[in-house]
Amino acid sequence: MKRVLFVLSGVIAAFIASVGINATTVPTNMYVEQGTHSCVVTWDDEDNSAWNLRYRLYSEEPELLSSIAGTDFSSSTQTYYDVTLPAPWAGNNLRGASNRAIYFRQKGYQGATLEGMITYTVPDDYDNMTFTLKITTDNTSDGTGNLTVATPQTAATGHNFSAGETFSWLVTASAGEKITITSTKTSYSPDIARIEVYTGDATGAKGRANAWTYVNNLNKTTYTIEDLEIDTEYEVQVQAIGDDGTLSDWTRPDVFTTLAEEPFIPSVHILGDINDNQAWSPDAGTKMEYDPETELYTATIFVWAGNTFGFSTELDMDGISWNNLIPYRFGPVCENRFLELTDDIMGQAMPLSFASGYGDLKVLSSGEYEVTVSLEQNYVIIGKIGEPVQVHMKGDANHDGSVSVIDVSIIIDSLLGSTVNLCEVCADVNEDNVVSVVDVSLLIDMLLSAN
Repeated sequence: MKRVLFVLSGVIAAFIASVGINATTVPTNMYVEQGTHSCVVTWDDEDNSAWNLRYRLYSEEPELLSSIAGTDFSSSTQTYYDVTLPAPWAGNNLRGASNRAIYFRQKGYQGATLEGMITYTVPDDYDNMTFTLKITTDNTSDGTGNLTVATPQTAATGHNFSAGETFSWLVTASAGEKITITSTKTSYSPDIARIEVYTGDATGAKGRANAWTYVNNLNKTTYTIEDLEIDTEYEVQVQAIGDDGTLSDWTRPDVFTTLAEEPFIPSVHILGDINDNQAWSPDAGTKMEYDPETELYTATIFVWAGNTFGFSTELDMDGISWNNLIPYRFGPVCENRFLELTDDIMGQAMPLSFASGYGDLKVLSSGEYEVTVSLEQNYVIIGKIGEPVQVHMKGDANHDGSVSVIDVSIIIDSLLGSTVNLCEVCADVNEDNVVSVVDVSLLIDMLLSAN
């Protein structure tokens, strides 16, 4: 049995090769992500490892999908006879006329019990497409009179034919819908010599096809087409190259329009004690990285304990549902001016606010923090990298990450009884567990020796 199957498989393979049947599979799920002057084309193909791609300026070249002619139906014994149209054509009360035309009888005429009509069913893979239905009538007196064309998406429109006239209708339809031809004549329709269905607009002369640009022997299922014109229609196709060098059919064309202008992606910056520039402007501070796939802004920052930070953006928020906007500065919803980064809010999505009701974030322990902002869904998430750590710099009395004369002033103010934000561990320069004038003297000596 196995030998029989083996022999049969060889025979089938030989037959395929002899008749030229294309055995290389066509790529699937081709998708185009367009930009202004470029686009990214991706596709799926698990069976092949090399591909060709082609693209060109798009012009709606009509393509003849199907046609029927009166001369396709003959009878050697009858002048008038019943005919049946092949799918996707169909109809009611259809008759042939002396091997030169077809027509349909109206309901009640010559005993017909159904409404007379001819239909064409739109094939798969068409969605809300434009089609041209073109009819040419017989050049005898029987080729005169009304024919009306309609689809579920296009209202019925009639035309009164003269003998041997050609007339076209533009209609819209989708896969599975019917383009229907009827007549207002009370007996039978005009004799029809030919009916044609085209994709697109075939009412005028066909335009000359634009030349394809080919990119061959690609080894990845993605390719970026560059140097395109803005706001312009293009079409692109992909074909697979089989292991034996045979080519698949081309995929159906994907028609796309490049963008009229680059999409505006706002920037988000982190501002506060961690930055040298304290101005609340849309482009100062640490710029967060934007990921267009997730639509998130992210950054990793180091912040000293006790310092604060907030956010600014260049976006004016038109079209985004934040009210009472004061442009540029924003932060998490907060009743007070500062929202302390306690363990219970770390890693949680905190809603953002502008104007009233927003606060800056106050860091309780020094270290690196992951910051994630979504302007689409209006939240910020703060995550800590590693365990909380306290970094104490000797003499850094205000815990701002540097030692200066400001720290001397902070210690003196503290000794005089003023309420100041003092880091006692840092202010204890001689490490005797007491902050005193001795520490002030030692800190001054440190600054003098450093200079």
